[in-house]
Amino acid sequence: MIPSNKPSYNFRDFHAALSNDSRTVDCFEQELAAYFDFRYAITFPYGRSALYATLRALGKPKGEVVQPSYNCVVVAHATVAAGHQPVFIDASAASPNQDASRMVEAVGPRSVAVIPTSLYGIPFDAEGLYGEIRRRNRDVCILVDCCQAFDARLDGRLLMHACDGTLLAFGIGKPMTTLNGGALLTNRSDLAASVYSFREQFYRSQSIIAAFQRLFYFVASWAALSPPMTALTDFLMNADTPLRRYLRRLRTREEIRLPEDNEALMLPMQAAIGRQQLHRLSGFMKRRREIAETYGQAFQKLPHLTILPWGEGATFAIYTVRLRRPEDRNRIVSMMRKHMVQCDTILNYVIPGLDCYRDMGFTSDPFPHARSWSESVLNLPNHPSMTDRQVRIVIRAMQETFGVLYG
Repeated sequence: MIPSNKPSYNFRDFHAALSNDSRTVDCFEQELAAYFDFRYAITFPYGRSALYATLRALGKPKGEVVQPSYNCVVVAHATVAAGHQPVFIDASAASPNQDASRMVEAVGPRSVAVIPTSLYGIPFDAEGLYGEIRRRNRDVCILVDCCQAFDARLDGRLLMHACDGTLLAFGIGKPMTTLNGGALLTNRSDLAASVYSFREQFYRSQSIIAAFQRLFYFVASWAALSPPMTALTDFLMNADTPLRRYLRRLRTREEIRLPEDNEALMLPMQAAIGRQQLHRLSGFMKRRREIAETYGQAFQKLPHLTILPWGEGATFAIYTVRLRRPEDRNRIVSMMRKHMVQCDTILNYVIPGLDCYRDMGFTSDPFPHARSWSESVLNLPNHPSMTDRQVRIVIRAMQETFGVLYG
């Protein structure tokens, strides 16, 4: 079974997790900032924690935070948990990213932050968007969400460099991992000082028990997604098993909350893994691009399938195609699993259409493009550890599946 996503661990990561000290987090922050050419990198236990802390540190309660309606729900959860009101924007018709003109129009005097987002690693005109937002409200904080777009570029320039701050996440499905974790990158000394101060006041070190639990998670996730175990893991996650019920309880899609350890500092062992991953990040990105290029060439002529408008500076953090017959998606996923290939639909919802946001008075009706994207995307494996043979297996499985469905 080829998993839909898989972290790129090696034994140097494991050795680093066992040999670190109290200075490791500081070293990781310095190296992270230097890698992306920022002055400051401030780490947190999750990417959503970085957003939550930044919004709280702004010191502007009960404001509006403009953000995409088609996005990971934790962005909205962090917004509400920080005491703000999300203002949702429809996606573009041509791209899953936000409609730039609608995002600009939504910025007003009550806006405290705007969160343009690069979905799947697709770049957008960041500098143009940021300039228009500034003209609407010169004091608003622009935080670009690059959790899926670590080095996404437009015309050779990193998306993250034209804003007040950049949000990164390091879960096991992200471009690099610290098991969990996230960071705010910024060149603004005043913003960094406020976020540092907030973290120092409210965030606490984790216990030795938490460190052992995270180490167990590291080993377990490595084993569960290893070639001998992936098929068993897939079965346990899709059948009515205790594992599936446990994972569903962990999901926060339908409940507006942050994790219980939201206000915990990153563990040194996580930072140690991050330092090792950071050394290999450019190689990870290169491999994802190679796989995506091979997919793009192979899938161009598949019926009822559209290749996304990736653009030259895309990161392909999650390789995604669009189905012209969305009603066939579940059947395609099932047929691909029979070919021993996991597909996924990571963002198969529109945030304001979820029950927890409908209870707040939102609805998905004003966001037709977001709804269309959520119903039609399909994610395919493109993790850096994939072999050329596995890439060919995915391509052949797609070709055979579409051949059966559409002739």
